Amino acid sequence: MEKSQSLKVDKILIELLREQSGTPFSTTDLRDLYIHQISDAQRPGGNQLRKYIYKELLRLESARLVKRHGGSAGRGCQFIFCPEHSCFEIEAKPSPFGYSDPNVESTMDVETQRALKEELSQRRVELVASIGEAEEYQRLYNKYPALRGAVKEQYLESRERSTKLLGQLRAVETVITQISLPS
Repeated sequence: MEKSQSLKVDKILIELLREQSGTPFSTTDLRDLYIHQISDAQRPGGNQLRKYIYKELLRLESARLVKRHGGSAGRGCQFIFCPEHSCFEIEAKPSPFGYSDPNVESTMDVETQRALKEELSQRRVELVASIGEAEEYQRLYNKYPALRGAVKEQYLESRERSTKLLGQLRAVETVITQISLPS
């Protein structure tokens, strides 16, 4: 059958489907294999990943790239990958959850990664402390109206500090994610 149209499919998912070719599999089977391909920093919850895979399988089923095995339906439904029955050509797209290839080394040395993770941990502690401080100023502000003038300035400063810390935390998380993914 001539392939006339292109269908973009998650790169990790398509690799796993090709490995399962001719063998019945369930959404949960694919989820368990898929989760090992994702870095810890990018790893979603198992339920979220299972739902994502199920939606992708339904899309692939409508394109006739997978079919239900033995007409099964509902929970534990089995699928079979059969690209030869489809008129779609498969085109790989990046996973929305990132990708961790154990054969590809990170772009940063281990010491830099360790230092960044330590910095991330420190930023989290500082952020939690700053948020706690802001909440306490707000509580005092609400409980003792006479203190409003004295407490309001500290409350606003601690909120601003929390916002800055959150930005720093996100920046460090982004750098860690980028260096843990292959370029």
